[in-house]
Amino acid sequence: MISLFPYIGGKHRMARTIARELQDLALTYNVDTLVDVFGGSAAVLLNSGFTKRIYNDISEDLVMLFKVIASPILRRALLQILKWTPPSRQIFKEDYEIYLKGGLSFREIKEPVLRARAVLYRQMFVFGGKQRSGGFCVSTLDRRVIKEVNRYGTVLRKLNKIGDFFTDTVIECLDFRELIRTYGSRKNVIFFCDPPYPETQIYYAHRFSQANHAVLAHLLSCCSAKVVCTFYENNLIRQLYPAEKWNYRTFTATTNCRMSKRHKKKMTELILTRRY
Repeated sequence: MISLFPYIGGKHRMARTIARELQDLALTYNVDTLVDVFGGSAAVLLNSGFTKRIYNDISEDLVMLFKVIASPILRRALLQILKWTPPSRQIFKEDYEIYLKGGLSFREIKEPVLRARAVLYRQMFVFGGKQRSGGFCVSTLDRRVIKEVNRYGTVLRKLNKIGDFFTDTVIECLDFRELIRTYGSRKNVIFFCDPPYPETQIYYAHRFSQANHAVLAHLLSCCSAKVVCTFYENNLIRQLYPAEKWNYRTFTATTNCRMSKRHKKKMTELILTRRY
């Protein structure tokens, strides 16, 4: 299933690989509930194959968006607005001014559907899916289409399907500590953790410090739930997740460079599973 929008660190190119890892662990240990700790665009959750699932993100903007599309009535209103909102740098800039006034949030927009519209529109057209910064992105190197415009139309066509998915998903907006303490004692739960990587924290609206990484590693090492994490290769990660306690796998994904199919680069990521 397509992810809803581009997102910094989003796992849509790795989603099926991660899903296989989650499903193998679920079969081995009789696990049936997936908790996506740092949900973001929900790329992995949407492709996970789990029927019992919990989406979580600290961003009230993202949570509001998913709550709106989970409601058939609110989703219909959102779709109606989006269909008549064309790709526009001016609209993007006007939204960004509101976003800055809200402290990198659309919290000043009180009406849920209008806030959801602003959140989705920004994520659809911001360069690199970045939350903190990034300008209006229009790529014209493809001979057939403008990629962002084509993607916008695709998401609108599939919004009902994605909305139905979230109608059957628990939506949380908790700090990772509280979430892990809430669900971590349940042996039928598997956590998927894709936190802001140490090298990419500056692109997120909510910063995630080295101290946060240390706390996360400790909580994941001590909980009863099963755990799968993703990271880039990094000395800090190797220290916090020692090989004697964690299994390491590498995965190479192809990412677009310069927004063209002719310019691509390989990115190697780590998939970590806790040893039991």
